[in-house]
Amino acid sequence: MGQVKLFVVCILLLSSHLTWAGSGKTNILLITADDLGYEAVGSLTLDAGLPSLTPNIDRYAAKGYQFTNAHVNTPICQPSRSIIATGRYGITSGMMGFFHMKKRSASVMQTLSDNGYLTGVLGKVSHSTPDLAYKWDYMHDYGDLGAGRSPEKYYNYSKEFFELSKKEHKAFYFMVNSHDPHRGFHDPKNPKKQAATPSKLFTTDQVIVPKYLPDTPQVRTELSHYYNSVRRLDDTFARVIQALDESGLAENTMVVFLSDNGSAFPFAKANTYLASTKTPWIVQWPAGKINTEYVNKTDFISSIDFFPTVLDAVGLPIPDEVDGRSILPLLKGQKQTDRHEVYTQVDYKIGGPATPMRAVQDERFGYIFNPWSKAGANYRNSNEGDITKALKASGNKEQLARLKMFRERVVEEFYDLKKDPHSVNNLINHPEYQKIIQEYQKRLVNWMEKNSDPVLALYQVKEQPDKMAKLLKKEFPSKAELTPKQQRLAIEEKKRKKKQKKSKGV
Repeated sequence: MGQVKLFVVCILLLSSHLTWAGSGKTNILLITADDLGYEAVGSLTLDAGLPSLTPNIDRYAAKGYQFTNAHVNTPICQPSRSIIATGRYGITSGMMGFFHMKKRSASVMQTLSDNGYLTGVLGKVSHSTPDLAYKWDYMHDYGDLGAGRSPEKYYNYSKEFFELSKKEHKAFYFMVNSHDPHRGFHDPKNPKKQAATPSKLFTTDQVIVPKYLPDTPQVRTELSHYYNSVRRLDDTFARVIQALDESGLAENTMVVFLSDNGSAFPFAKANTYLASTKTPWIVQWPAGKINTEYVNKTDFISSIDFFPTVLDAVGLPIPDEVDGRSILPLLKGQKQTDRHEVYTQVDYKIGGPATPMRAVQDERFGYIFNPWSKAGANYRNSNEGDITKALKASGNKEQLARLKMFRERVVEEFYDLKKDPHSVNNLINHPEYQKIIQEYQKRLVNWMEKNSDPVLALYQVKEQPDKMAKLLKKEFPSKAELTPKQQRLAIEEKKRKKKQKKSKGV
């Protein structure tokens, strides 16, 4: 009798395993970098002589499918990640800054969870979870991950998650978010506590200064520290892929790698320049029979396309509310129409008033509209380091003019991205470009109309600066309008506790 029971148990266990293994469900592994500029990635860099910052990512990319015209739609951490999760522009979802979901919307993690997937996340948890009500099955954040900068810890937790997936006989959605190369960068003289030492360190002599920054000692120092952090990101990427390979699950796993926005320097992250939004986008999926060792240099894709692509890959319907389109046909070597441009936006940063920016870019040109711009404006963000201080203290006429441009901007910008990818020479008033500028303005207006963009009303009065400023202040959605109640209460409680500690002298 005991042998019969043992035989039945073995059959049931084997049957369970076969059901899971043979279900055909595709696993999804999304690996993101935090503030990785496209210029630092070997396969995308514009700069000859750049040292090898991402050897593991480059090797992996060479075997998979790469896009050279991939972008994020909002080049700031949390709003960017909200778009990745929902496939919706910030203006259509309401997540136009560091806001969670106020009006419920489909998300990649909830949809896959509802369909039997095990969901896990490493790092950047709050910023990567647009719906405050959503609970991940597996989660480790900043403190568990060596300040989000320990390749070994990412490896160990990835290994644990893959084993959990096999134990529970579930396909998985696993979002692995490195905190590199976000500031603070790795300074060898003052390393971040708990963070690992990168596998290679770089000197100021090895730095290639992008043309949107001045070549100064301060810039070179910060870039060298940034390079160190990029290399540690590459170390982390390699360890996560190692854990996947060792799990035996790589064959039926779609792996996607991208950054949430450009590098944390002035004129990159939290703006709408090419350096702000262009991202590496790499895909590998052995069982998916996608093109490999292929570089797509033609089609423009963006972060709104991630969610519908995942649903397409796993065989689930794509909600009508999604703004993006699946890129699965491209991955399989098919053609898609209307892949020649990308639309990007900025609304709210951390702190301060709204600074809406809208842009349309294609392979040749980029047009930007900045309705907040005015003389005396003081645009700031958390990506400046000590660079802007050094510019101000320099007394150099060119550097002071560049700082003024950063702080005040101009209402409209237009760049020839073929000749000027670093967006230094604004052609908006150049007589030879007026006809083509009108074409790009029309494209942006059509996009704003289609998506009910509140910036459209500002654009319509762009020749009347005073009226535009009043409309921005009066009509543009406020933080209070965009923040869900649960998040608002949490912010108020945090402020209350901070005030209480201050009054007690803690």
